[in-house]
Amino acid sequence: MVETTGDTSIDIEASPEAVYAILTDLTRISELSPECYKAEWEGQATEAVAGAQFRGYNDNGGNKWDAGCVVVTADPGKEWSFEVPGDDGRSTLWRYQIEATSDGCRVTESFDSPILDGEFFQKINRHKLLLDNIAQSLANLKAVAEA
Repeated sequence: MVETTGDTSIDIEASPEAVYAILTDLTRISELSPECYKAEWEGQATEAVAGAQFRGYNDNGGNKWDAGCVVVTADPGKEWSFEVPGDDGRSTLWRYQIEATSDGCRVTESFDSPILDGEFFQKINRHKLLLDNIAQSLANLKAVAEA
């Protein structure tokens, strides 16, 4: 069976609201993601609200692409999620869940990507790459939030 989901968590010494603000500030994406170097709101959207659309620009080893995204959940200090509709009708869901802790918060980043069952994504072991990227993104988030 092909793995199409994954998640990783990290504890951050910053308030859930501060972490949420960093995650939803699209101008800061390049500080966090090892793959997405730019993101911008589309249409009339200017902030994270359910239904808002934005475009992410990615680079992985010189392979560049962009993708339209739709905000699914925008619950300040608690959850930020968005989906990336696929060409085949299946969407990848990215989710950041934020739980308050005694020292700040715990952030869990997860993905549910049915398209990973495709032969191309299996050949390049995209599942492992996404897990590695999550670990790096969360470490970067921690560094930015705790600075």
